[in-house]
Amino acid sequence: MVTVFEWAHRTGKEGLSMTETSAEERPALFDDAAGRERGNWVPTIGSLAGAVAMTSCCILPLVLVSFGVGGVWIAQLTALYAWKWYTFAAASGFIAWGFWKLHRSNAGDCRDGAACARPVNRRIMKVSLWLATVVTAVAMIFPYVTPWILSY
Repeated sequence: MVTVFEWAHRTGKEGLSMTETSAEERPALFDDAAGRERGNWVPTIGSLAGAVAMTSCCILPLVLVSFGVGGVWIAQLTALYAWKWYTFAAASGFIAWGFWKLHRSNAGDCRDGAACARPVNRRIMKVSLWLATVVTAVAMIFPYVTPWILSY
């Protein structure tokens, strides 16, 4: 990590105080791009966590039993059905926030740390958000469609 004094010595600006340096002269050390980059992943991770939480009451127990995982605790997961609307609201909020951040980057607000600054991250974010959207939609529809499917 470069200290202010090391930077001043390397650039020959030893006589200047911190108030005398302009924004253009400051090193990248003082830039908050890393914090903004981290902030782009919050809605993506939140939407994926919300999608997993949506599956915990209905789909997750079925998948676990299908893979041979058993136990009394799996039956307890159905108690999470009462929280379905809260997890749906949280997942939908994170999904909307993530798509808003992606749309904002398409609108030309591209700077260091924005979602569009690194195309690979933007692509991963977009795929993750669409995956979370599909999983959330399936988890929301699953309890209503299952009786209809099982009646045949």
